[in-house]
Amino acid sequence: MGDVDLAGWCQLPSPAGAEVVAASGVDLVCVDAQHGLIGDDALLAMLQALRGTRVLVRVPRNAPDAIGHALDRGADGVIVPLVDSADQAAAATAACAYPPDGHRSFGPTRHAWAGADTSARGGCVIMIETLAGARDLPAILEVPGVDAIFVGPSDLALSAGKPAVPPLEDEDYAALLRSITRQCREAGMPVGVYCGAPAWAARYRELGFTWLTLPADHALLSTALAAALTEMRA
Repeated sequence: MGDVDLAGWCQLPSPAGAEVVAASGVDLVCVDAQHGLIGDDALLAMLQALRGTRVLVRVPRNAPDAIGHALDRGADGVIVPLVDSADQAAAATAACAYPPDGHRSFGPTRHAWAGADTSARGGCVIMIETLAGARDLPAILEVPGVDAIFVGPSDLALSAGKPAVPPLEDEDYAALLRSITRQCREAGMPVGVYCGAPAWAARYRELGFTWLTLPADHALLSTALAAALTEMRA
């Protein structure tokens, strides 16, 4: 994750749409199986369409079956939501690695026929999106196997008693984000954030984030459609 600047974000269950996102020039593509509309069949088809592109899957929960499911289908790594403690982070990293380093069940189906390293550990990106997770961040950063931190800004804002739309100019919320990014930078850990609008990117970088996502595919499509309609009706 250290070489990632911008990542695409897919929530629509469309292999062709995922290809368009990958072709835009992003450094990797995140497929959102937590809040997106992506079911099991669509996930496999999207991963097939994204072959040759680095892909992270945001799994629906921190559980070995969900994590192994994404990795066996060909994801390079997973984004694990709602991690509140170092123990939960350790459970996530263990689910990404085979024994003796973890407890992932061996069955790398797509990796086997795609010629990939079937013994490789899956990448593990830990989401910080609650005050509990932010408080335990120093211990989370020490967990072996954590490859990057990813902030869910809306859930973190709600956890802090703020509006769901990230209040980036709120001094207390900005200080919380700066504390997270400072600790990650001091630990040499990449720290990313979901960027719900392109206009927010400069502020997130000012707050110390080292990688950002684009807005979700459907949000970008809606924005482009609205702009085209306005221009063509003028």
